Amino acid sequence: MEDAACKAYIGLSELCRQIKDGRYVMSGNTIAALLKYIASQPVLLAAIERCNYGFGYANALDTALAGGTFKLPLGSRKIVALITGLLFEFDRGSVNMHNFIKTYYRSSDIGVSFDMFCTSVITPYCMAFNNVLSGDDDDSDSGEIVDDNRPVRAGVKEQIIPLIISLTELVAADNTLDEECKEEYFTMLDGLYYSFELSRSKMIKVVWTGMNALMRDYKSAGAYLRGIHEILERYSVI
Repeated sequence: MEDAACKAYIGLSELCRQIKDGRYVMSGNTIAALLKYIASQPVLLAAIERCNYGFGYANALDTALAGGTFKLPLGSRKIVALITGLLFEFDRGSVNMHNFIKTYYRSSDIGVSFDMFCTSVITPYCMAFNNVLSGDDDDSDSGEIVDDNRPVRAGVKEQIIPLIISLTELVAADNTLDEECKEEYFTMLDGLYYSFELSRSKMIKVVWTGMNALMRDYKSAGAYLRGIHEILERYSVI
């Protein structure tokens, strides 16, 4: 990544962190600050222009919303194009952010829904922007992974890793779990994370099967396990 792009990305990453670390009631301000920053950085605007080339936002949003869950597209350029557009819609009010989050990240607590939104959308968006600026973006149209030993593309990893990290943090903070149980969960979570670092679908499939079986009765993890399963299934990793 060139110096100008690196400097611009550091600022973008910090503003994404402020969105994630902040409260829902302040999210309108932090999202507006992110969009204002993007508009002030020619290197970021140029990257978004490349991402938007040939990209149909309306159709992509309809696809992402199909089935009652919000699914990111596969590929860094598509993620950047879709989420930038969605954030602009939140900012100008053409999409109601509160209704969106409550619909697609269901919880009785809006703060929890917002945290799930940040984990599932803002973190992958930040990672995808890094890939675009670095030239390390894979936007193949095919979502199929046929060969069990075939590397898993970066777009899948971008969506899964934030869920693994959040689930690990949940386990660490849960005082209702005994230490032995926590260690078992940590071992499987570390294994799944490591399998994505190796980027081999066969290993991911094996580790996920074991982890899902071990944690299926842990109700607090249900939303995260469902999210991981949906992504792996959608892109034919399992």
